[in-house]
Amino acid sequence: MQFERILFGTAGVPNSTVKKNNPVDGVKRIHELGLDCMQLEFAHGVRMKEEVSSALRKVSYELNIPLTSHGPYYINLNAREQDKIDSSVERIIQTAKISDLCGAESMTFHAAFYMKDSPYDVFDLVEKSMNVIEERLSRLDIEIELRPELTGKTSQFGSLEELISLTKSVGSCQPCMDFSHLYARTGEYNSYEGFKNVISTIQEEIGAKATDNMHIHISGISCNSKGDLKHLNLEQSDFNWRELLKALKDTNCRGYMICNSPNLEKDAKMLKDYYMSL
Repeated sequence: MQFERILFGTAGVPNSTVKKNNPVDGVKRIHELGLDCMQLEFAHGVRMKEEVSSALRKVSYELNIPLTSHGPYYINLNAREQDKIDSSVERIIQTAKISDLCGAESMTFHAAFYMKDSPYDVFDLVEKSMNVIEERLSRLDIEIELRPELTGKTSQFGSLEELISLTKSVGSCQPCMDFSHLYARTGEYNSYEGFKNVISTIQEEIGAKATDNMHIHISGISCNSKGDLKHLNLEQSDFNWRELLKALKDTNCRGYMICNSPNLEKDAKMLKDYYMSL
């Protein structure tokens, strides 16, 4: 997809949707709210009837509301048992299949936990699994961007450096840039200059095209020395979202911005309104 700017949407069906468990109604509500996109949340399992995925694809196309997706939380490509790694691979593939049926072009997930292992060893295992996933999806003729998420806990695989390295070694990978998680994970990158430095690093390491087509997560966040604790509404957090939007606009970044705040569409609308005012 060619982006002219950043598109703003919610992680899941907006709270104000009458039928909250109906993603088709969620897309219609996104359109009513004047938002731009919606993320399908498969956090607790990849379950969707075929008629729902067909209806989603249709309404997404008709209303020009593109979709992204998020895989299950219980993925761990560094699990102790091989069968759990195999199950994690299957969950990513199943999410990609359903996402593709719905017309989603970008899919994110939390890739692994360190489990007290060396980050270098964990990287090798994640890379190996991602190559397997890429090859299997290619055989299925499924083209979807695989976006391991920048994670907020120091116990999770998914630092900025790891995601850049993974993107360089696995062709279908791009990072899902959760700037709130980056702040929680490092205690840094919460200023205009900090955000611009991150964007510059991505462009230098991966190429300018990486910021033409971004998948971004954002919310307010509370954190401690081990990283993020929980998502907050933006105005209840010290995360500097206005400066992030300025940095993204000034560097001509484009793509999806998915809001994970508890109030979902209220913060998504606030983000879009501020961005459009710049």
